[in-house]
Amino acid sequence: MLGLGASLLSPYVEGAIPYSNTKSLSLDGTNDYVDTNYTSNTLFRDSFSFSVWVKPDDGHPSAFKTILGVETGANADMVELYNSTDGAIGFNHISNGALNIVATGAGVFTDGAQSDFKHIVVTEEKVSSGNATTKIYVNGVDTAHTALGGGFLVISEANFNAFDHGGLELNIGATNDDGTQDQFYDGLIDEVAIFNKVLSSSEVTAIYNSGAPKDESAHDGLLLYYRFEDDVTDTAGTSDGTNNGATFSSTVPSW
Repeated sequence: MLGLGASLLSPYVEGAIPYSNTKSLSLDGTNDYVDTNYTSNTLFRDSFSFSVWVKPDDGHPSAFKTILGVETGANADMVELYNSTDGAIGFNHISNGALNIVATGAGVFTDGAQSDFKHIVVTEEKVSSGNATTKIYVNGVDTAHTALGGGFLVISEANFNAFDHGGLELNIGATNDDGTQDQFYDGLIDEVAIFNKVLSSSEVTAIYNSGAPKDESAHDGLLLYYRFEDDVTDTAGTSDGTNNGATFSSTVPSW
């Protein structure tokens, strides 16, 4: 929703009118997930951003839990955002054999059940010279991250351009690993927004809005937007999802 004098392309202005957010997606960590039905390679061949609110049932799970993910076989081209076993947020991007495998420090989430949602944003910028630039924001704050598994910011423009996930669909709450789902998420996910641009720090801060999310549907660069108001419709109009076992909860990010 827009405040007085706001641009049609930017609802994130001080005084903007909040919108109604009454439901979130609830996943059991066993076999629940949402298939976005989005198969295009185009998104991950250029700069992009993920914005999502998450509330895991266990902040230190016994295995990685995927928030968003698609992968073509073992360590082939992939994009994956996940909750690590030490409470960190991890992000994997592999393209044409080049690796960008990073994670925040431990303890973004505490051990056990969480009292509230956290807002996570990942941005990755394709550059014409050098390698990609990645940022991870937690509750509006640019959070330090380090390399894992020997890979860190080594995806060049040429590698970006060659990304190919084989026509597989991006999944929410699991990784689509060559057509088989794994790393099922256990907890609540809300307001999944995917952009075909890099969100600026001021945009991230405005989206976070001190813990009170705002409608992202009019934002410049928005490609996919799943609000989970009792359905898995893409309100951006690009690709409606298919629900595989998930339910909906009245627990949502605080206002």
